[in-house]
Amino acid sequence: MAPVALAPGMCFDAACQAAMDRAFLTATTIPLLGLVSAIACRYRPWDWQKTEGKQAIEDPGTGAIFEGDVGARPEVDRRGNLAWRVLSYQQWPVEAGAEGDRVRVHVGPINALEPRTYVFTRTLPQPSKVLAVSLPRPMGVVLEEDARRGRIAVSGFVEGSVAEKRHKVAKLNRVLEDSSVLVGDVLRGFTCTNFVYRTQALFGAQAPQRTIVLYGADKQKWPQVMGALRKGDKSDGNVTLVVERRLERQDADAAEARAARFDY
Repeated sequence: MAPVALAPGMCFDAACQAAMDRAFLTATTIPLLGLVSAIACRYRPWDWQKTEGKQAIEDPGTGAIFEGDVGARPEVDRRGNLAWRVLSYQQWPVEAGAEGDRVRVHVGPINALEPRTYVFTRTLPQPSKVLAVSLPRPMGVVLEEDARRGRIAVSGFVEGSVAEKRHKVAKLNRVLEDSSVLVGDVLRGFTCTNFVYRTQALFGAQAPQRTIVLYGADKQKWPQVMGALRKGDKSDGNVTLVVERRLERQDADAAEARAARFDY
């Protein structure tokens, strides 16, 4: 793959200049809007009573504020951090007791990862379960698109890779299956690296942070999923794959028992 130059170049025609203008507006407008919002929140707190039937929901871990129905009780972990659903790069709080499997995934700034709870509703014919598997880069997992069902699944492994070795061990000892991805597992999400721009970054006071985020793969197109999977390098640490797996009946009973004891 050819190297990509990140430094701005020079333009010699109108089309090139228009493209650079759009890129500049994107790079400056979004942080500016964030700054304006931050100032508004600081000096003129949100008057949530003006929106009938709504209340403010704040995530202590990130400081993000969401609007929810009055009386809604968001799900939190023992640290008081919100539980999330995720689609592409977007995430939103989950109401306490919402249907779905809970998985813990380490996300946040590269040098300050914290476990956060994500909720995934099962989509495969039952019984099935959702689990998180952490693998070093390069993972060696072969993925295949099922366009008819609108999903992406594990179809094999690169010979000699960590994923293949774990898969072979799991076949010999089923107790270790949860530490491996298996052929047929459906990809529901995965961690990738993103640059998060704080409002101060607009003025050069704070550089954008290299951050691990969870990408929700449900109903996402193949090019977008592959693009997100390529974000990051070995120095960013392991990749966590969230997969859904079909189970035999006896396996499902054991999984339900473990889920009942889920403690976060």
